[in-house]
Amino acid sequence: MKKYLLAAILLAPLMIPTAFAECSKEAAPTIPDGASASEDEMKAGQQAVKSYIASSTAYLECLDAEGKAADPEEVQELKDARVSNYNTAVDEQTAVADRFNAAVKAFKAKAQP
Repeated sequence: MKKYLLAAILLAPLMIPTAFAECSKEAAPTIPDGASASEDEMKAGQQAVKSYIASSTAYLECLDAEGKAADPEEVQELKDARVSNYNTAVDEQTAVADRFNAAVKAFKAKAQP
């Protein structure tokens, strides 16, 4: 029994990359500099952010589905990795939204006399 547990613990890190292979999302978009961007650049940035948020939300849903479908005896390291990936994705979504909102604020500020 101890041999199997030890083998599972040692092999778990090797399994992590494949455990989430079906879940993927876009890389975070580049946010335009609102202080110098044109209206078209801001609109393109908005579309990039919307696309990223949609992709990232689908990624979160995929991780949720994988968690629900996981074997109850799944190695704890895999569960922890899934939770960590989920939390990282949520943090990244928030950071992208915050950066874009700051860019919009800067863009609007330069448009006002």
